Amino acid sequence: MEIEAPAKINLYLNILGRRDDGYHEIDTLFEKISIRDTLVAELAGKKTNIVCRNPDVPTGPDSLLSRVIYLFNEKTGKVYNFTVELEKRIPVSAGMGGGSSDAAALLKAINGLTGFPLKMGDLLEISRELGADVPFFLHEASFAYGRERGDVIREVETSVDLWHIIVHPPFKVSTKSIYGRVSRFGLTKNSGVDKMFTAFLRENNVDGIAGNLHNDLQRITLEEFPALMEVLSELKKAGAKGTLMAGSGPAVFGIFDKKDAIQAKLGLDAIFPAKENWEVFVAGTYRAPGGSPGAKAAHMTQ
Repeated sequence: MEIEAPAKINLYLNILGRRDDGYHEIDTLFEKISIRDTLVAELAGKKTNIVCRNPDVPTGPDSLLSRVIYLFNEKTGKVYNFTVELEKRIPVSAGMGGGSSDAAALLKAINGLTGFPLKMGDLLEISRELGADVPFFLHEASFAYGRERGDVIREVETSVDLWHIIVHPPFKVSTKSIYGRVSRFGLTKNSGVDKMFTAFLRENNVDGIAGNLHNDLQRITLEEFPALMEVLSELKKAGAKGTLMAGSGPAVFGIFDKKDAIQAKLGLDAIFPAKENWEVFVAGTYRAPGGSPGAKAAHMTQ
């Protein structure tokens, strides 16, 4: 079984407080984008084998993908083995949710390979153990709000398609380190920003979305990596309607008109060259194959 694992960006990310479990209470709007990994999974005999050619992706018994299979077997009460091959395109440790998306894709794939023994509620329980972003990727909607740790998901039905240029710099950021410094910068009060974005999404108001992008983590990451300020500036000069850092970074993005994105990318490729290990992508909103948002999730509950 082959399944796609799309990246995500956050169109806004507000940090509301610190939780007793060590995580932070957040309010965010996720968007899946068309940069995606591909995962192929099949039932195996006596042993599970996970392969990825990217050396930055763990595949051993303590890896996130191995933990997906362990928790699935624990929940079903069975001992299944699988062969898993992951083709990685989403940058690693970039704030784009690649590891979480891969975990959700594998969970959906192995549930399908074994005849759908688990319903959506069971899958969500497993996904919350795997990571705060994993439940979003388990849902099929292109846009969704994330609350609490980011793992309480409310899908948004919208036909809007956004176009982005994403710039990924040649360094990594520790999500744990960035969140660990949040209290120094204060916290956002919940201001009902979700209602504003819901209106923008329903009205296909791209300018409204682009003009209200916000990320509480951005100033923390910029303090540690001031080079990102130049990237944000160059995106604006290239014609971005709005710019923001993806998650905890270091990838940053701009929202563009579709007709301008390709030409803008050519200019940014020259400023942030691949030979110096920069990556520049054009990506649109990701739509799940096979029908309307939520269709596959509904199938899993049957």
